[in-house]
Amino acid sequence: MKKVFLLICSISIFFGLLPITLVDAATVNPKTLLEKKFPRERVTVSKSVDLNGDNKKEHLLITDSGNFYLINSKGVIVLIVTNYYNEEDPTFHILNISSKETHVAVTLDYPPSNTQLFVFKYQYGTLKKKLSIIGDVSIKILKSGEIKQVWKSHLPEGGWDAAVAHYKWNSKKDKYVGSGELSP
Repeated sequence: MKKVFLLICSISIFFGLLPITLVDAATVNPKTLLEKKFPRERVTVSKSVDLNGDNKKEHLLITDSGNFYLINSKGVIVLIVTNYYNEEDPTFHILNISSKETHVAVTLDYPPSNTQLFVFKYQYGTLKKKLSIIGDVSIKILKSGEIKQVWKSHLPEGGWDAAVAHYKWNSKKDKYVGSGELSP
């Protein structure tokens, strides 16, 4: 009786742990995957999101060395940009341009007021840069996906006035189109 009980317990423990092992093997931690392939890299900022509507997440990672990586849904690691230096951690913003299109924006804040913005479009398993601007005063991303840049228009006699530019995505031109006072 004791042997049968031990056998039943052993079988239930074995089969009880098996699904946990399979789930863990199927779920890959993007930080671990990147740090395994590039042992000197340490991920400081990460975000996982479905960029192309295939119900599989892509992973966005920025490392302490300033490198920006994408791990696409097939597990391919792609280096997007190097030398993202920032006193504070960069911030990812996901822009839902339309039901079929999502963009990734990265903001780098340089206190006291400067913000740099990069916007990327997911294409062919990688990210393509579509906009790069600096807001001397601020950059705001509106819910509509429009980007508002406020920058300093320096006056010849000294001082500055706030200048405002707006950027909207134009899918036919495959780029952000600016209006208002665009920075030089």
